Amino acid sequence: MLPKIDLSRPANLIIVGLLFLQSCWMAPESQGPTIPEAAEFLATKVRQTVESGTFENFITSVYQAPADQKQAMVDSFLLWADSLTGIPFVEDTTAVFLYTNSPTAEVAVAGDFTGWDPTDHTFNQLTGTNLFYAVYTFEIDARLDYKLVVNGNWILDPLNPHTCAGGYGPNSELSMGSYIQPEEIQAFDFPHGRITSTTFSDTTLGRTRSVRIYTPPEYDDTGVSYRSIYFHDGSEYVSLGYAANVLDYLIATEAIPPIIGVFVDPTNRNEEYSYDYDFMEMFVNELVPWIDTDYRTMNDPQYRAIAGVSLGGLTSLLFTIQHPEVFGNCGAYSPAIWFGDIIEQYEDQSVLPVKIFMDAGTYEPSIYNSSSNLYNILESNSWNTQWMIWHEGHSWGAWRAHLDEALKYFWPLNTSSIDEG
Repeated sequence: MLPKIDLSRPANLIIVGLLFLQSCWMAPESQGPTIPEAAEFLATKVRQTVESGTFENFITSVYQAPADQKQAMVDSFLLWADSLTGIPFVEDTTAVFLYTNSPTAEVAVAGDFTGWDPTDHTFNQLTGTNLFYAVYTFEIDARLDYKLVVNGNWILDPLNPHTCAGGYGPNSELSMGSYIQPEEIQAFDFPHGRITSTTFSDTTLGRTRSVRIYTPPEYDDTGVSYRSIYFHDGSEYVSLGYAANVLDYLIATEAIPPIIGVFVDPTNRNEEYSYDYDFMEMFVNELVPWIDTDYRTMNDPQYRAIAGVSLGGLTSLLFTIQHPEVFGNCGAYSPAIWFGDIIEQYEDQSVLPVKIFMDAGTYEPSIYNSSSNLYNILESNSWNTQWMIWHEGHSWGAWRAHLDEALKYFWPLNTSSIDEG
């Protein structure tokens, strides 16, 4: 029989559950509930403790509990929290990062929301337990990358199975309650396009680079011509940006007409994506004509787009203003336009017959601020432009989820899924 305990105290509610669980373990099946029933009872008490207030109330309850019950309370909470929201544990606009280890561990977090600097982002340890925690407030639709830093080692969050691929390897992913996971990056059972891998050697620079070409599912069965979009950082757009999945999905759902995707790799990214006009002229005068010769493309600039992320977004803006006769659509994702004179180029340029899509995350401040400035210039001068803001950081997790926005802005499908050239 359980001892008489004051149930008005949250800590004692959990103690009751622990004692109940212990008594069920020791009793024959005929004399009491089963172990799963006892575990459910304990989980219910843990849930009621948290739901009666906040995560901080739970911490207070553990502080008030007897020393020999603290760790069991933590273990029960972790199981319940993982089943409810996953870990990090999310309460409205609050995210609680959790980690369990030896009591001597030093734990911190680094991510989009810390500028990837773990300094001053150390976890608290719950005295008498192996639980370390940190509490942050985010927007309800935020999606952020992060890593834990344990004893100086940067690791994925072992309590969080959700990761996002990045240029330097995977990161753990936090998505708040109102964030909508991108459906278009998933694999679906519908017709898929083909990706052909090849190389292209130019005479302007004397370089050979990798190029991949996506053709829509019906390409080989028709004689029509298609719109085309060129991607900087081509291999990463395929492997990290899930671009083929996105194109398949948008075409299959008739959100956009079938298009050809050209994924171009740099040979020296920092050089070629930093106002390299020789690279631009090679791209325009050699690579684009090569694609137009080998594939059935629509050659009018309104049917051709250029897109990229970060420095690739900056370069896409440069290509568009310098060669609007080639690229009539520009997708600049988190463009690094704080660098160089691209803002001044657009400020001094009369309005061109192009569409410019830009976006940025509020957790990449220098990019967000400079992109906002450029958008304000474009809007005030009546350019055809679209600007979208996300509560995210500088991440492929953001870019892969928003590729569809630019494509639907460039070429919204009105009547037919195929455009005849």
